[in-house]
Amino acid sequence: MTMRIRKKTTIDDNTRDGLALIADVLFPGTETLPSGRAVGTHLELLDQVLEADPRLEPLLTKVGEPAAASQTCTFADVQRWAGEDIEQVVFALHSAYYMSHEVRSALGYPGQGRRPIALATPEEVCSDELVAPVLARGAVYVPTPE
Repeated sequence: MTMRIRKKTTIDDNTRDGLALIADVLFPGTETLPSGRAVGTHLELLDQVLEADPRLEPLLTKVGEPAAASQTCTFADVQRWAGEDIEQVVFALHSAYYMSHEVRSALGYPGQGRRPIALATPEEVCSDELVAPVLARGAVYVPTPE
């Protein structure tokens, strides 16, 4: 039996509330997709993202605290709080959101699994859409010396 010890994040509940506000801005929910807050983007899913990349924790704290203090936010606010780290902040929250089982189910994503090529349909093996970028690029080769 293997036991895995997870590093506890230092993000407090107040900062998580701010991150929930930001998640609501990024993932407001639609008729087909749940909102970021509804799937717990700011909770355990975010902890899993931070376990994979702990360098994101200070960046999320940097935007979560002012969001919690303001009780409301827009994407422009998030950009202002995050500054040049906006892409990493959005990446972390997107990662947590798409790790949610509810979101993957709503998208019809079956998850990773064994899928032998022998079971693929002809459209999955080769389609005009699949090879179009290669054909548009043209031949790529290095001439051999004579």
